Amino acid sequence: MRRVHRQKWSNNFSISSHRRIRLTPEIEHLYDVEAHTENHRPYTGRRNPSRPLRWLLALLLPLSAVAQETENKLADSLPIQSAALQPAPTLPDSLALRLKRQKRNRALVVTGSTALAAGALYTYLENTWWAEGSTSFHFDQGRDWRYSNNLDKMGHFMGGMMAADLYYDVFRWMDMPDLKAAWWGFGMGTAMHLAIEVKDGYAKDWGFSIADITAGSIGSLMPVLRLKSEFFRHTDFKFSYWRRSDKYFEVTAKEPKFNIDDYINQTYWMTVNLKYLTGKKAEWMPDWLGISLGWGIEAESWNTNPNDPGTGGRPEFYLSPDIDLVRLFKPKKPFWKFTLQKLNYLKFPMPTLQFAQKVKVWPVFW
Repeated sequence: MRRVHRQKWSNNFSISSHRRIRLTPEIEHLYDVEAHTENHRPYTGRRNPSRPLRWLLALLLPLSAVAQETENKLADSLPIQSAALQPAPTLPDSLALRLKRQKRNRALVVTGSTALAAGALYTYLENTWWAEGSTSFHFDQGRDWRYSNNLDKMGHFMGGMMAADLYYDVFRWMDMPDLKAAWWGFGMGTAMHLAIEVKDGYAKDWGFSIADITAGSIGSLMPVLRLKSEFFRHTDFKFSYWRRSDKYFEVTAKEPKFNIDDYINQTYWMTVNLKYLTGKKAEWMPDWLGISLGWGIEAESWNTNPNDPGTGGRPEFYLSPDIDLVRLFKPKKPFWKFTLQKLNYLKFPMPTLQFAQKVKVWPVFW
């Protein structure tokens, strides 16, 4: 009876309520021999020395089985792990060569377009800003801080932002990562302003302006700020030109058409998305609607003194609703998205409240 019990126990040794491990015939035979010997061994009064060995075997065998099972699972997982560590498959040589040529061609297009744009801008400024001739290099002596009551700094800011945005789009077209393209856009916008200021340093009526280069560089940083800041992703800077006064043309005797120095009729706007401002409190708010704060200068106080022309002009401030064309039309194609993004630089005509230097409601303000 004892032998039968031991054999039954050995064949179904339990290490848990969920797992049973069957012993090998050799081990079963060992148990049988030991049990038979024990049944016929005379009693000596001492504990059987083979019994601790049997208990040790009983403990080690289940552990060895678990270890073997773990080793098998590890071996099964090794091919998957080794496959995951293998390098990604390379592109076919023909496709890689085609992509390389495409990047090279796009780089040539960008380089050529940049050279043409720089030449056109230089020609325009040579006939406007620098038409009075040149002198030795010098820094601005303080007149720049009075010119158009610093509204021109917003012009430099917008110029830097537009150049950086354009180059950001160009570098993304060349498959450059977002943030890297934004920093390259910043560098190109700043370099453009630096070149203009160096040329200003040789102009008789101007000079290298620290304030102008700073404003332009901050504007050039906008692509980076949009990637880094939720506020700037929902904020647009815009420009409008509405000829409400001919004072600039009367004083300068220039042809009455748009002129970059006609700050009397220029207004610069900062538009913040209303849905972003209100958050979850106004889910019904359309995502294309914004509120815009405008800044211009007063024509009446603009300085007409020939010894210090173009300075002064008390600030005028405006409040107006605005429209985000990209969010309004939600274009699918890249061309239309690009086009609407550039049109978004222009303030959409809207009813406007002027609250300085006087209070006035404009049914439509451009």
